[in-house]
Amino acid sequence: MLSQKCISRPHFTTECRLSLRLGPPAVTMLRLLSLSTSLVLALACVCSQSFGQGVPTFVDIGASAGLLAEGQHHAVAIGDYDNDGWEDIYVGSKFAPNALYRNNGDMTFTDVAAEAGVADQGFTNAAIWLDFDNDGDLDLATGNGFGGSSPTPNRFYVNQGDGTFVDMAEAYGMNSTLMCRSLHAADYDNDGFTDLYVVNINNVNHFYKNDGGTGFTNVYQQSGTLDTGVGMGSIFFDYDNDGDQDLYLTHDANQTNKLYRNQGDGSFINLAFFAGLNYQGNCMGVDVADINHDGWLDLYITDLYPSAMFLNECDGSFEDISVPSGTSDSGMTWGCVFFDYDHDGEWDLYIVNDYQFAPLPNILYHGNGDNTFTPVSGGDATLEHTYSDYGLAMGDLDRDGDLDLVIATPKGGTQPGLGLLRNDASNGHWLQVKLQGTLTNRDAVGARATLYFDGKVRMDEVNIGQGYSGASTLDLHWGLGENTAVDSLVVTWPNAESTTYEALSIDTRHVLTQPTNCLADFNYDFARASGDLLVLLSSYGGFANETDLDGDGVCATSDLLVFLTLFGTTCN
Repeated sequence: MLSQKCISRPHFTTECRLSLRLGPPAVTMLRLLSLSTSLVLALACVCSQSFGQGVPTFVDIGASAGLLAEGQHHAVAIGDYDNDGWEDIYVGSKFAPNALYRNNGDMTFTDVAAEAGVADQGFTNAAIWLDFDNDGDLDLATGNGFGGSSPTPNRFYVNQGDGTFVDMAEAYGMNSTLMCRSLHAADYDNDGFTDLYVVNINNVNHFYKNDGGTGFTNVYQQSGTLDTGVGMGSIFFDYDNDGDQDLYLTHDANQTNKLYRNQGDGSFINLAFFAGLNYQGNCMGVDVADINHDGWLDLYITDLYPSAMFLNECDGSFEDISVPSGTSDSGMTWGCVFFDYDHDGEWDLYIVNDYQFAPLPNILYHGNGDNTFTPVSGGDATLEHTYSDYGLAMGDLDRDGDLDLVIATPKGGTQPGLGLLRNDASNGHWLQVKLQGTLTNRDAVGARATLYFDGKVRMDEVNIGQGYSGASTLDLHWGLGENTAVDSLVVTWPNAESTTYEALSIDTRHVLTQPTNCLADFNYDFARASGDLLVLLSSYGGFANETDLDGDGVCATSDLLVFLTLFGTTCN
């Protein structure tokens, strides 16, 4: 059971805010303002930018980086599919094959979709990476179903570990041709394998329970996560801090959003009304972050009309702080993502719009640390990106420590194609962590990591599939500001076990593997074999705690003798 303590919150400050938000969700019609009025308000909100924040420097290098595919790009997913240490990009498109951009390690990319076997030519609205069989490499799901009288089925590409994939959707019973809108993954039953949720539009959804890495079973009906509405972006997250993953579903067409609380027995119950999250609007995307650092995840929803920010009240309910937070923007807003772009230790927020539908630009909000946000992108052509933007994802694509942004923008006519916004705006120290489960799912989805430094506490959670048609890196990232050290990092794994890491070096990416409690199992495969012997020999004479098997402070001959007595044995 995770901590239920809720710390005190900062008060709101008064700033120049001309954002508009009217009434509770039930009075939807009162919020249906004309787009021309929304435009006037958005332009007036530039006044917020006068509060000490300059325009951050992001550079769009999409074309020069090789992201040149034609098509109506809609979805983007970031993940290191070939385990070379560099994040790759998968792009879901319409009217053109999908693209898999392998990272060349120099901020350029090569499209290898055809040779990898993932050049899906379906009407792709969504894509996510997940390691469904816990074999250490990322598999790929794509959501299709559009395309007229002969819709293309969804795909499920299993990574073969050699740079290629095999589509197992038909074999696993996942080749639905219903109109998919978004994809999301989590280990909802904490059995150690990542499950998949498929949001369909105007039809039943699919909830695929992972059968131990050998296939899937659709448990949609018995799970209770029933929905046949105009489903859009959704997200798994632990809103009530009880240690399992809950599910929030957003809807378009003024339909009510749903919050499905995980009951811990394989079933869910819709508590949106009681939680204050029964929001009605023309919603598109959603993301979560602990914006006030109280240990509880807060929630942001993009909307065609004023978007919404909800603060977690730590008691199962949420407070609508859209107006006082300064984030109630208007526009045809699709993707959104929380991230700390400048490494000051506060959550920032980027949202993307379809400028052709409603002439309002994208917005980068700077988090002020007091539950308010200041738009800092006004007048910057790169960040405002006045095109038809849909999916959005983040990741450290050049391994320089800060998070870059990838935008799914169509290519053709007046549309420039995929945007890759390289982050040149960070100026503080940072820490990145890649979590790997062993006793839990390999993705460590649902794991939480809490960082302690300089009297501050910063928490993040591993999620798969966020915003709208976006799947960001599975790495966790914190800005540290001017702090040159951290005290500790406490990881709570999905099985509720915790591991404390101390004296982690800053300005570094750490790969942290869940301890197996299996002595001398250095590669975490529950066996003591030649691979473990090589690890021990490589640290021979050193002071690595892991290979110091007899506890005398050094890896020496005595440790080798201990290992040899265990060689060839396994752990249950």
